[in-house]
Amino acid sequence: FQTPFADQVRNEAHVSTMAVGNIYEPDHVNSILAAGRADLVALARPHLVDPMWTLRAAAQQDYRGVHVPPPYLGGMAQLARNLKREAELKA
Repeated sequence: FQTPFADQVRNEAHVSTMAVGNIYEPDHVNSILAAGRADLVALARPHLVDPMWTLRAAAQQDYRGVHVPPPYLGGMAQLARNLKREAELKA
């Protein structure tokens, strides 16, 4: 709900901004960044519920450019398999 403020400041004052507030879906994050409404998106509550939110979102979108700490690599591989299986069952 504060993204319009970040957008206005970024585009009128030409400074980097961060969007916050009621952002909890990866697609919402990506659309804010892609539209140039903010330079950074901050999530708090989604990470309180799921500390691995960012890694899970990367796996859901099959994004491989995120650094995964070595101890989590096996879990990420399993998550990717499970997400693929869920998608196949829904199709």
